[in-house]
This record gives sequence, C-alpha cells and structure tokens, in this order.
Amino acid sequence: MNLKNFKGKDQALTLLSPAKVNLFFRIHHRRQDQYHQISSLYQAINLSDTISISLAEEDLFHCNLNHLCDLQGNFIWQAVSLFRQKTGWNQKLSIRLQKNIPLQAGLGGGSSNAATTLWALNQLSHYQFEENQLALWAAELGSDMAFFFSQGTAYCQGKGEIIQQITHLPSTHFWLATPQFGLSTTAVYQKCDASKLTHWDSAQALSDTLQGKFILRNDLEPAAFDLKPELRVIKHQLLAMGFTQVSMTGSGTTFICFGSLETLESPGVVFYPVHFLQRKLGYWYQ
Repeated sequence: MNLKNFKGKDQALTLLSPAKVNLFFRIHHRRQDQYHQISSLYQAINLSDTISISLAEEDLFHCNLNHLCDLQGNFIWQAVSLFRQKTGWNQKLSIRLQKNIPLQAGLGGGSSNAATTLWALNQLSHYQFEENQLALWAAELGSDMAFFFSQGTAYCQGKGEIIQQITHLPSTHFWLATPQFGLSTTAVYQKCDASKLTHWDSAQALSDTLQGKFILRNDLEPAAFDLKPELRVIKHQLLAMGFTQVSMTGSGTTFICFGSLETLESPGVVFYPVHFLQRKLGYWYQ
C-alpha cells in the first residue's frame, strides 16, 4: 500500500490493551499434545496497556520498559508477522507500547498486546476481516489470545481457544494484589500434576457465577505455590487482612481479592483497584 495515499486519521491508531483475570480455573488433565485441558471463566478488566500504531517508512518499536524493546520474541511483532503472512500487507509500522500490566503475573498482558495489534492492523489495512477470523489467527499465536475477541466475558475450554461468549456479568469492582516477582507460565504448567487435584464441577461454577455467586478457585495454585512458597504466605496474609475471597489468576503471581477494604498494605505487594471491562461488537475495548 502506498503510504502517500494513506491520509488523516487512517494513518494511526491508539488502543487500550486490557488485562484479563480467571474468575475460576479448572485443570482436567494433560492432553496427548502435552497441553492441559482446561475450563475457565475469563474476564477482561480495566487495568490495561496502551498501544499506538502508525504507518512508517521502516519498522520501529518503542516501549517504556527497555527490556521489552527487542523485536525477537515480542508478542506484538509476532502478531505483525502473522498478519503480514495471512494478508500480504507489508506496510512498515511504528509501534509504541506503554506497559502498565505487570509481567509474568497471570494477567494475559502479552496475549492482549498481540490481539490488540491484530485488531489495529485490520483497521489500518482496511481489510476488515471478521472478528471470528482474527480470533482464529490469534489462537495460532497463543491459547488465550482469542479470548480478547470476545465481548469481555467468556467460558473458555480446550487449551483456552474454545470460547463460549457469556452475557455480561454485573459490573464488579475488586482488587488485584500483585507480588513484585513473576512466574513462568511454562514452569507452572509443567509443575502441575492434574492427577493430584481435587475434582470440582466447572460447569456448576459457571452456573453459580451467572447467578451472582462468585466462588474464586484456581487449580494452578498448588503448582505455583510449590515453585514460589512465598505465594502461599501472601494469600494467607490477604485473607487475614479481611478479604472474603482470594484466588490466584492464571499461572500467577497476581491474586484476585474480593471484599470491601479501604486500607491496603502488604510488604512486596502492589494493589490495583479494578473492575470488569466489556466491548461492543465492531469496537475495541474502551
């Protein structure tokens, strides 16, 4: 595409790239392909990164975190490469990432960045592929990336790529508690022994949630706690502070905390007040 013919507002986009939480997370078993079979209720939240993409004469990438500026292995540039491969659109791009979502925290920041990038490129290129098609492409990059093409709430199964859209849950405010250290998603899954987990019914958990009965639970907690015993201590401290429910999200290290507390202080833990985030079909998260 000729850069000179790409004018005005079509030259650039700035979009929110939201985090997600797992309101519950069930591990069923390890599959033959070595992935785990899961059932989980995913929810987008208002804690977000910001991605700005504009047309350029050469590929450029800037980030407020210097160690994320390497293009190799970066989820954003993986999404760019995939879009170019699928469409043949090879316009050079300048991309700026303002990173606010904690890293290695179970909040899906990298996956959200990739999905947001695919959405932006679809707009900038004027190709206007259907959202379902973009979700399929996103699933090629990562199991939970397709979720972000839902409307913000979804029951996810398989590896996380089988998505059942859920009617918007009531707007809910809560806290995230993020320790100042991360965990490798791969390491947590490798440590997880599904045969030792207590069975519980994820379908019933979904039914309860849709009736407003939130019961937070995550089968990856034991593996994460084995790798980082400090996490078990932090969870006990959060409950002792007065939170009514505390559960890790994703592969950790962040905890979802339900309860009305005003004074929050725990050494080595950062607290974020958050709420559920939805999007309208045809629009990105706002």
